[in-house]
Amino acid sequence: MTATEKPGGDNIKVAVRLRPLNKREKQLGGGSVISIKGNTAAIQSPPDYHKKIHKSFTFDFCFDSSTSPDSPDFSGQSDVFEAVGRDLVESALEGYNGCLFAYGQTGSGKSYTMMGTDAALGLIPRLSACLFERIQEIANEDDGTSFSVEVSYIEIYNEKVHDLLDPQGASSSLRVREHAVLGPYVDGLTQLVVGSYAVSGRMR
Repeated sequence: MTATEKPGGDNIKVAVRLRPLNKREKQLGGGSVISIKGNTAAIQSPPDYHKKIHKSFTFDFCFDSSTSPDSPDFSGQSDVFEAVGRDLVESALEGYNGCLFAYGQTGSGKSYTMMGTDAALGLIPRLSACLFERIQEIANEDDGTSFSVEVSYIEIYNEKVHDLLDPQGASSSLRVREHAVLGPYVDGLTQLVVGSYAVSGRMR
């Protein structure tokens, strides 16, 4: 299948997630100034703040993970995946490029959302599991379609690209180049063929 951009007006979607207060924030007596309702996130200044602030922002998805898991408004790892992850797998199987990344300051919950824990898997392991499940379903239909899944793992830090699947990757920086047809790529990046979710999961 040839990778290309998916047509339509929904190529880019933005989601925000509100995490609960951490231990340090609770010890300092901190409170949340953000509330979520539907696809709108609102910022409200604390009652004792010298300046009243109220701003609202609308996104494609808003996930409130700051409440109790028993709350009907709570969004867990599976909710995030079903909203933003599953469609990426289906689009990839149709031959379209897909990209999912988390952005935020240190401690904002990026690693938890993307990787999660053994008890609460994040987007990356859920995407991988879903991909191989769909490949198996398509293979069971016996329509002659074949798939090859390759995995790379990089870190971009201080504007340097490191190959996390290369034992020497931490000490060397790779170059990002531009291909005339495929677009940007990382020159010399390790690409490993994986045949199951179990194998890809061991790379976490």
